[in-house]
Amino acid sequence: MILKNNTTHSGQSVQFSYFLLLMFCALLFSSLCRAAPAAITAQTSYEDPIIQITHQAKQGDLTAQVELATAYEHGEGITKNPEKAVKWYCKAAVKGSIDAQRNLAWMFLNARGIEKDEALAVRWFSAAAKSGDQYSRQMLSRLDENLQTKKTVCIVLPTPYWETKKCSKSCQKVVKIVNDIAPGYNMEPRLVLALIQQESNFNIKARSHKGAIGLMQLMPGTAKRFGVKNIWTPEQNIKGGIHYLVWLLKRYQGNVALTLAGYNAGENAVERYKGIPPYKETQNYVKRIMKVYGKSHHPYEKDITMLIK
Repeated sequence: MILKNNTTHSGQSVQFSYFLLLMFCALLFSSLCRAAPAAITAQTSYEDPIIQITHQAKQGDLTAQVELATAYEHGEGITKNPEKAVKWYCKAAVKGSIDAQRNLAWMFLNARGIEKDEALAVRWFSAAAKSGDQYSRQMLSRLDENLQTKKTVCIVLPTPYWETKKCSKSCQKVVKIVNDIAPGYNMEPRLVLALIQQESNFNIKARSHKGAIGLMQLMPGTAKRFGVKNIWTPEQNIKGGIHYLVWLLKRYQGNVALTLAGYNAGENAVERYKGIPPYKETQNYVKRIMKVYGKSHHPYEKDITMLIK
């Protein structure tokens, strides 16, 4: 009897212990489930290297600024954007980053998405060489070290409208479309966006008293000329406007001022006056866009047949 009672008591103890173990597991599982969403969110926020690098670059980390610039220059993990590459290289270069100075020099020497300028290449190779970079010294020995230029680089451009809080959700959609489309036509998005800001202020339903339509204010004749089937569709309107810009840039060999004057007043007016027409509207138009764009020259396509569809 005693053995039987002890056995029963022992069985009940095991069952009770098993019950406590189950309860503990249930509580632990519940706790983990509550913590999981936060953990997943935290992991998601930092699993993209570009997000991490961008955050560090904005905090002033020179190494991150060079890495972000390199990503933009080559399109590694992010949409290729030479303009932003120069911007981030500049931030690091002016603070003494040898890598940034050397990479800027290479961009200007090899026209990597920007206008070739050997004098600017010499300037930045010289800066890196003075900091002790042997490779830059070797490059300078192959170039004319006496080259001088009055051009500036690493200038501080005004913060564009589309990068401020004033840019609504519809504005942000337009920015995305331009960033997706423009590089395919070797067009710098900043120039296209600066023009859209001036033409329609990102209003997809804009229509002028002269009949110009949409984001890039295309005239029906111009839209037809460059293959736009639905002028009110943002994507087609932007493609048509970019086609026209590409065509004008070729006509004026990359001269941004004349290209903008032609876009606003028509290429015939530019030819008639052999330069920017003496129209106050056109002259102000060119000045406003160039102030935001910040460059007088844009790379142009010598053969644009393949681009015009």
